Amino acid sequence: MALAKIKTKNGRLMPAYPLFVKDPFFSVWSPSDKLNESDTIFWTGARRRVYGIVCCDGKSYSFLGFRNNTERLKQTSAEVTAFSTDYCFSAPEFDLKVSFVSPLTPRNLKLLSCPVCYLTYEIKPRKHIGKISVSLFMHEESCYDREAMPVRGGVHVLPEGECAWFGLKKQLVMSQAFDDSAAEWGYWYLVGEKAFFISREAIDKYVESGNLEFVCNAGSEKYIAAQNEYENLENKVDGKILVAFDDTLSVFYFGDWLKGYWFEDGKTIFDAISYSFNEYGKIVKELKEFDAELRKKAEKYGEDYLLILYAGLRQSVGAHKLVKDREGNVLFLSKECHSNGCIATVDVSYPSIPLYLLYNPELVKGMMRPIFKFNDMPVWKYDFAPHDAGTYPYCLGQVYGLKFRREDIGKYHYDNGNGRHYNQPDIAYNYPMFYSLPASADIYNFDGQMPVEECGNMLIMMAATYLADGDLSLAKANFDTLTAWVQYLVRYGLMPGNQLCTDDFAGHLDKNVNLSVKAIVGIRAYAILCKALGKTKEAAEYVDIAETYAREWRSMCVTAGKQTPLVFDDKTNSFSLKYNMAFDVMFGTGLFEEDVREKEIDYYISVANQYGVPLDSRSSYTKSDWILWAATLTSNTEKRKKMLAPVAKFLRESTSRYPFTDWYYTDMGTIRGDLGNRGYHYGFKNRTVQGGLFILLLADSGKMKVGRE
Repeated sequence: MALAKIKTKNGRLMPAYPLFVKDPFFSVWSPSDKLNESDTIFWTGARRRVYGIVCCDGKSYSFLGFRNNTERLKQTSAEVTAFSTDYCFSAPEFDLKVSFVSPLTPRNLKLLSCPVCYLTYEIKPRKHIGKISVSLFMHEESCYDREAMPVRGGVHVLPEGECAWFGLKKQLVMSQAFDDSAAEWGYWYLVGEKAFFISREAIDKYVESGNLEFVCNAGSEKYIAAQNEYENLENKVDGKILVAFDDTLSVFYFGDWLKGYWFEDGKTIFDAISYSFNEYGKIVKELKEFDAELRKKAEKYGEDYLLILYAGLRQSVGAHKLVKDREGNVLFLSKECHSNGCIATVDVSYPSIPLYLLYNPELVKGMMRPIFKFNDMPVWKYDFAPHDAGTYPYCLGQVYGLKFRREDIGKYHYDNGNGRHYNQPDIAYNYPMFYSLPASADIYNFDGQMPVEECGNMLIMMAATYLADGDLSLAKANFDTLTAWVQYLVRYGLMPGNQLCTDDFAGHLDKNVNLSVKAIVGIRAYAILCKALGKTKEAAEYVDIAETYAREWRSMCVTAGKQTPLVFDDKTNSFSLKYNMAFDVMFGTGLFEEDVREKEIDYYISVANQYGVPLDSRSSYTKSDWILWAATLTSNTEKRKKMLAPVAKFLRESTSRYPFTDWYYTDMGTIRGDLGNRGYHYGFKNRTVQGGLFILLLADSGKMKVGRE
C-alpha cells in the first residue's frame, strides 16, 4: 500500500512551501508554517504579496498572507503532495480547505508548459451563512523586480468568468539576464466569478464591509483581484480561482526569439485559461495518478524520502523553461538560481536528470541541445564541453570563466557585475552576444573552466538518455563532438589537474579523486554509445580504457582510513562523497567494486552530522542532491534510509526559510556559515538540481542497466 499524504510534524514540513510555481519568473512561495503569518515571497526571498481573504457575513478572515486588519483563520493542518500544497482552517462559522496546485508533471509537456496555476477551496459551513466570499489579491510588485514602476491593468469578461490583469506600463521585454531577478515584462491574470483592478483602499474597504468594489486611486499601490461569492449557504461548496502569467517572450536562443512551448501554433494566454478551467477535472485526475504512483514507488524508503521528493519536484521542474527551437526540437532550459543565473548549465543539468530520466527523457535531450549547438560555434575553441549557454533567459554563449582584463580594455573587457545592486537601474543587465564572435576572439580564461567535469557530465547524460528511451538520434548527430570529449577525458581525466568541478564554491582542487571517477564513468558511457551505434571496435577499446583506469584509480587511493580520500596521494583521513559512482552502479558496469562502495557508505554514515553527511572533510557543508546520489553506492535499503533521513530532518527544522537549498551546513541546518577568511556565504535557493533526489527511484527502476535496452 502506498504512503499516505505527508502531514506536518510539530507544525512543520519544509523551509518554504510552493504555492504557485511554473517557471523561473512564475514562482510564489510561503516562507512560514502558518500560511497567514507572513507575506508570500518570490523564490529569491523577495516579497511578492498575495492575499487570500474570506468575508463571512461582514467579518473578514485571512488565510493567505499577513494582513493586520483581518482576523487570521486558525490553521489546523498542512499537507503536501507532488503538485499541491494543502491547508485546512477553522472559524466559528465554517471550515475551509485550500489547495495551491501547480500542474508540472514532466510526462505531459502541454500541461507542464501551460502558464496557469490554481487556488482551489472547499467551504463547509458550521451554521447558516447569509453571504460569504473567497477573494484572492495580487500586489503590483509581481510586475517588477526591485524598483517600483507604474502598472496598468483592467478586467476582461471571458466565458470562464471575469479576468483581471496587470503589467508594467512600460514593458521592458527581455530587459535583464542575471541571477536573483524577476521579469519586468509580461502580464499577470486572476480569474474568478468577479474580478477587479483596484487600489489598496478597495481591499481595506472590503475587509471592513465585505463589499469589493472598483476603487483605483491615483498614486496608490495597485492590485488585481478575483472573487467567488455565495449566499444562503447551508451545505459545503467548492470552487477555484486561476492564476496565470504570460511572459509574452520567453527565451533568446542564439539569434531566435522564442515564446513558451504552450504558445506554439498561435495559442494565447486566454487559450491557456480556457484549457485550465474547462479541463480541470482531467488535469487533477492526471496529477493525482502521478502522485499515487510516486507514493507507491517511494514506499520502501518511508515518509522521509517521500517528503524529500515532494520538496524537490515542483522546485526542479519550475526552475526550467520549456520552449522549442526553430526546427521544432524541445529545449528544457534551466536557470541556475542563486548560484550565478546561467542558462542550460551542464553541471546543473547533470545532477537534476534522475527525475527526467524516470518520467520523460526528452527533457534531458532538451537540456543538452543548447550545449551541443554552442560547442560547434567558432568562438568556442576548446576540445572540452562548455559549462553553460548564457545567462537566463538568454542563450548567447557561455558566460562562465570570461576574461575580465581591466588593464587592457582595448583588447577585451566585460563588466564583471551583471546584476542589479539594490535599486540601481543603470547596472548592465545583459551580456554581449558571445556566440557571434569569430574564432579569433579570446574571451575565456582556461582556469575558470570545468573541462573534465563537463565532458564527463555530457557523456554520462547522453548514454543515460539513450538507455532510458532507446533513441540514438542526438548521439548520432553529435558523435564527433562526443568523441572529442571522451578523448579529452582519456588524456586528462584519470589524474585531473588543478581545476574546478561542479562544487565550484569549494574552489580549485588538484588530483580530485571524485572527479577522476566521473571521467572514468564518462569514458565507459561513451563505450555504451559506441556499442549501440554499431561501432563494436571502438566500444571494446573504450571499455578497456575505463576498466584499466578504474584499476589504477583504486591502486592510487591510499588512505589512512577505510574510505577513499579527497585527493590522490593523500595519506590523511580525508574523505569526499563519491557521488560520481552512481551511474556506474546504475549502468551495472562494475568499474568500482562493491567492497569499496560499501566501505564508503559505512564511513559516510559514521561521520554524518544531524542534518547530513558533509560534502567532504574540508567543511561541514553539504549538497543534499549529492547525499542522495551517494546513497546509491549501496543496495541496502536501511543504509540508504540512514543517508536520507538527515536531509528530511533539515527540511523539517532548518531556519533558512527559502525554497529547498541544495547547499547547507550539516551541523547548523542553515544555509549560512562562516568560511573563515572567505567570510559569510549563502547557500543556493530553488535550484533545478533537486531533480537528482529522485535517483533512488531511478536506481530501483532498472532503466539504466546496460543490456536491458
